[in-house]
Amino acid sequence: LTLPAVVQAQFTFTTNNGTITITGYTGSGGDVTIPSTTNGYSVTSIGDYAFSECTNLTSLTIPNSVTSIGNSAFMDCSSLTNVMIGSSVTSIGNWAFVDCYNLTSIMVNALNPAYSSLDGVLFNKNQTALIQYPEGKSGSYSIPSSVTSIRNSAFYSCYSLTSVTIPNSITNIGNNAFRY
Repeated sequence: LTLPAVVQAQFTFTTNNGTITITGYTGSGGDVTIPSTTNGYSVTSIGDYAFSECTNLTSLTIPNSVTSIGNSAFMDCSSLTNVMIGSSVTSIGNWAFVDCYNLTSIMVNALNPAYSSLDGVLFNKNQTALIQYPEGKSGSYSIPSSVTSIRNSAFYSCYSLTSVTIPNSITNIGNNAFRY
C-alpha cells in the first residue's frame, strides 16, 4: 500500500538501513491506517511515543509490514476506540496503549506469530500471557484458564471494569497489573 504524498505527510519518520520507523503523527485524526511503505521504503516499526497524545485518533490499523511497536507508542490517545495489529508485529513495548480510556478492542491478524486477541483483549500467541485489557472495555471479565501470566500494567486505568475473575492457572502478575 503506497499512499498519496498528502497522506504520507501526516507521518514523521526516520530511515534506518532501508526501512522506516514512524516517529510521529501530525494528521487530523479519525480512522488512521499506517502506510506499509513510504518514500519507497517499508514501514517496519512505530517508535516510542510516536502517536502519544493524539487525542483525535479514533481507529488505527497497523499494516503487516510493521514488526515492532515502541514503548508508550499510543499513550494518551484518549479518543482511540479500536486497534488492528497486522500479521508481522513481534514486539510491543511497555505502556503501548496506556491511558487510551475509550479503547474497547485490540484485534490481531490471525497470521501473527507472536500475538493474538480474544474478544478484543490482547494476548501472546498461545494465550498464556494477557498483554493488555482495553481500558474502555466495561463490565466484568474472566481471564481464560489458559493464561498463566499477566503482563505489567495489563489492566492499568481500566476504570470501566467492574470485576476480574482470576483463574488458578495464574502464576505471575506483573508490576502495576491492576493499578487504577
